[in-house]
Amino acid sequence: MSIRLALLVALPLAGCVFESDHHDFGGASCSGPTAMAIDNGASVDHATGVDAGYYATYAAGGHWHVEWTCDTKLSAEGCNFTGSITYDPAAGGAAPSCFQCESNDDLTSSAAGNQTRLEFDTVTSTGLDGVDFDSVPGHSVQLDLQINGIYQNDLVFVPSDGATASPACMPLALTPSAP
Repeated sequence: MSIRLALLVALPLAGCVFESDHHDFGGASCSGPTAMAIDNGASVDHATGVDAGYYATYAAGGHWHVEWTCDTKLSAEGCNFTGSITYDPAAGGAAPSCFQCESNDDLTSSAAGNQTRLEFDTVTSTGLDGVDFDSVPGHSVQLDLQINGIYQNDLVFVPSDGATASPACMPLALTPSAP
């Protein structure tokens, strides 16, 4: 039995299914959101254009910032970052905005019941792209993030419980440690 087939047989028991068609089994999607805490006011240090991945931060009052960068200074290739973020919008909060995005980057916002759903598709190389948005303070947000069309959960970084953490699989439900 091949490794891929063995994983596909065993993973439904664990609730995850790998989406990759090659032997890089670093990314998985789950049947439901993986819950993680995000520390209020904390961030994860990273070098733009070197430390590829997504970096999430939360500030008191419901202020979120999620940014991403590629390792282009090392690999000489850009990365295609795609995904969605779903959250409870704060009354009177600022409209979501694309952070350092270029004209060919795409960020759309739509209503999903009482929530807001952001979808993005950006190509990033030696710079940063990202999104800023305001949610109801203390409420969870759900992220579903891919790089180059696959889940690479080991490249999603969250300040959680005083350390840097990465989710086991997507989607990811982040809950602030304090409103």
